[in-house]
Amino acid sequence: MGDLFKGKGVAIIGGGVLQLPVIRRAKDLGAYVVVVDRNPEAPGVKEASTYVPASTLDAEVVSEALVQVSREKHPLHAVLTVGTDASYTVALSAQKLGVPGIDPEVARRATDKHLMRQTLRQARVPVPDFEMVESYAKALEVFERLGGDCVVKPVDNMGARGVRRVSTLEDLKEACDLAFRYARSGRILIEQYIDGVELSIDALVVEGEIFITGVADRIIEYAPYFVETGHILPSQMPQEVILSGLEVFQRGVKALGITLGAAKGDIKVTPTGSFVGEIAARLSGGFMSTHTYPYATGIDLMENILRIHLGMGIGDVKPKRDYVSIERAIIPSPGVVEKIAGVEKALSLPYVKDVFVDVKIGDRIREPQNNLDKAGHVIVCAPTYQEALHASHQAVRAIEVKTRPTEEESINVSVLLERARTRFNGRCFVCQDCDGVKCRGMVPGVGGVGLGTGFTRAVERLRRWDVIPSYIHQATMVSLETSLFGFSLSMPVLPSPITGAITNLGGAISELELARAMVKGANHAGLLGTVGDGATPTKYRIGIKVILENFGLAIPFFKPRMDRGMIVERLLAAEEAGAVAVGMDIDAASFVTMEMKKQSTVTKSVEELADLIGVVKVPFILKGILSPVDAKLAQEAGAAAIVVSNHGGRVSDATIAPVDALPVVREAVGWDFPVILDGGIRSGWDVVRALALGADMVMIGRPVMIYAVGQGVAGVRYYFDTLRNELAKALSLVGVDAVEKIKGKRDILYERL
Repeated sequence: MGDLFKGKGVAIIGGGVLQLPVIRRAKDLGAYVVVVDRNPEAPGVKEASTYVPASTLDAEVVSEALVQVSREKHPLHAVLTVGTDASYTVALSAQKLGVPGIDPEVARRATDKHLMRQTLRQARVPVPDFEMVESYAKALEVFERLGGDCVVKPVDNMGARGVRRVSTLEDLKEACDLAFRYARSGRILIEQYIDGVELSIDALVVEGEIFITGVADRIIEYAPYFVETGHILPSQMPQEVILSGLEVFQRGVKALGITLGAAKGDIKVTPTGSFVGEIAARLSGGFMSTHTYPYATGIDLMENILRIHLGMGIGDVKPKRDYVSIERAIIPSPGVVEKIAGVEKALSLPYVKDVFVDVKIGDRIREPQNNLDKAGHVIVCAPTYQEALHASHQAVRAIEVKTRPTEEESINVSVLLERARTRFNGRCFVCQDCDGVKCRGMVPGVGGVGLGTGFTRAVERLRRWDVIPSYIHQATMVSLETSLFGFSLSMPVLPSPITGAITNLGGAISELELARAMVKGANHAGLLGTVGDGATPTKYRIGIKVILENFGLAIPFFKPRMDRGMIVERLLAAEEAGAVAVGMDIDAASFVTMEMKKQSTVTKSVEELADLIGVVKVPFILKGILSPVDAKLAQEAGAAAIVVSNHGGRVSDATIAPVDALPVVREAVGWDFPVILDGGIRSGWDVVRALALGADMVMIGRPVMIYAVGQGVAGVRYYFDTLRNELAKALSLVGVDAVEKIKGKRDILYERL
């Protein structure tokens, strides 16, 4: 408490969660606080000395109301906002009240995206090429002029509402309809898509001098939309990236004419330079200015923005500490919310500062299209980036928002498979039975090498085991839950790591979209995801990005490259991103696509493996084991688990089928060591076969990939949900009520010779 602002009247535009910190700080320092919001139930309204019921965007109404309050109730000396797009309302109100502020026309330029880009372009501040349109016909013309890879967005909205990337003519009409729906003025922008690192920058501005108060990395997901699912403050990007972004941001602030108050920028940094995505005349939303920056630095940003608008100049902006703060969104799978749990558990974790849950039981959640489509947020702060990242992962994992899919989220399998078949364009035939027959020898492609028998035999040899059912028992309720490295899984299944979206899938999907679909889809089904390495040396970074986005709930598998440094670089990057475990597909020591890209891979000695396993603290999985001798050596080297696999028949067509190797491998390592079977699993009955023969869990590759290409995250989740139902039914029909009880139960199998 204090009296720094005693007798001062302060109007805050907006009474939501993001304005609450500045409302409370103004009150704590003795100010008379007026809150403007159309929602009388907004949390800030309850804290107000006076409440003005009006839309924050209705500048004329708000400004007149504030003049009346200042005249009749209490003199107002400042008007401001934080985190909401009401800059013009603030500026007009300040002008009419005669208090410090920017010119309303400056605020208009910093709010209207078309005026903003025109102003910046005239000042030679880099922006994407753009054009404003008011009809689909004009949009079509601009789309073709810009070369086809564009972003469509409303001129006058925020929070990524109505914003979408468009790469094809087929998607343009839908994107324009969406943007027009959110465009209050009926105008939308078509602008060139810029691929690069995204920075969020906050600054205080006093008499034209810019004081940078935060640079954060933005985490953007859910293409073709631009959903900010979190940020990391301070930015972990190289200094040259940050400086490039800051230089363009400051030029943009000056070009727009923002001379007092605050400025917030979204800046894209590319190898060829930085570009302004947006600059607003306010402090940022998304909990950056109100939570993560104060937590990380100890600087009272709310007091400072109040001081500036009260004409008192800037106060203390010297950091008291140098911590890392992270905000991450809670985004459950689409459907109706059935259960919310784990909030108190999350709050009890080290370094967790806040948990916000924005949904309640019965609410419907959709696949996110903008920044409002989130179920909540967690905010953490820790002395180091690694501690903060770990805390954010742990917090989100602790919170359970369980949903039930509705009919609207249901999948039309026929449509999904036909879409996948079309996209593959002959690289995969999407066969009803994915048995490797039709795609024999298609490498590159999705088949097995040579005669393709490595692939086909994996399926055939598994199916030679018939299952003996049991109908006289009480196993009507079946538990499928299991765990791996302490992580609870909804069933003993993982997706296999798959890369090569261009080389093997013919561009049916991008590498990033494939990784995101397989990881997030698995996560939504209650499973861990996996990502691959690939032949292209830089491809592993895509997997690392997806691990970070999905709170570490994915296991990367790296190639046994000849260059130890390249392997170590990958292992450390995965651990830093918070991966629950790491792995190596040791059988890629001889691999066609690696040879095509001139990437040398080699076998590894026990000593070399032990050395690599010791690089990281997380569990290490060795994939590609078919020999009992190799299995024992993997144990000796320190592997935490092994995957019995022939790499989908893509290394050789002469190797033993994984299911035939499984029993002898199990005997070699004992029954307490985790063994995963990868190869030929196509149904819940196949999972039963694998577990009964001694596997702890299974991996499935090509079918999951097909559903990812067919319908992304939703397709992958549907595939695993369907498999889980099949597995539950299969276990019930062999008289087993818990998945752990089927392991090694060979008496339920009959081998056809």
